[in-house]
Amino acid sequence: MYHFHPIIVHFTIGLLSAAVLTDLLYLLTGKDNFRQISAYLLGVGILCSIAAVLTGNQAREALEIAPDVESLVDSHRLSATIAMWSFIALGVCRFIFAKLNWLDKPQKWLYYLVGVVAVIFLFRTGILGGKMVYLHGVGVQKEAQKPLQKPSFEQ
Repeated sequence: MYHFHPIIVHFTIGLLSAAVLTDLLYLLTGKDNFRQISAYLLGVGILCSIAAVLTGNQAREALEIAPDVESLVDSHRLSATIAMWSFIALGVCRFIFAKLNWLDKPQKWLYYLVGVVAVIFLFRTGILGGKMVYLHGVGVQKEAQKPLQKPSFEQ
C-alpha cells in the first residue's frame, strides 16, 4: 500500500490547505457557504492525512533508507504525525465550537490558531518530503531504464 503515499499526500495537502483557506474566507466575508465547504474539506482531508501517515510509515519500513538521509526521513515522519494530529484537533475543535456556537464568538480565535499551526506543520512536512525525493532520491527507482523510443505504427 505504500506505493499510494505519493498520490495521497497531494490530496491531503490540497484538501487541508483549502479547508483552512475557506475558513479564513468565512472569517473575512461571513458567508456561511465557506463555513460549510470548509467542514467537508476538513473531514475528507483528515481521512486523507491518516491514510498519508499510514502509507508513509509503510514506505519507511519497506524502503532502504541511506544512513545519511535517515534523520531527514525521521523529521518528515514526525512533522507528518504532528500535522495529522493538529488537523484532527482542529476537526474536534470545529465540532465542539459548532455545538457551543463559539465559531462566531471571541473563542473562535483559538480554532483559527490551531488551523494556522496545523498548516505550518503540513507545509513543513511537504517541504521535507520534497527534499527527500528530489535531493536524495528516497523512494525513486534507481535502476537503469530502457531509453524511450519514438512511437510508431509500423510493426
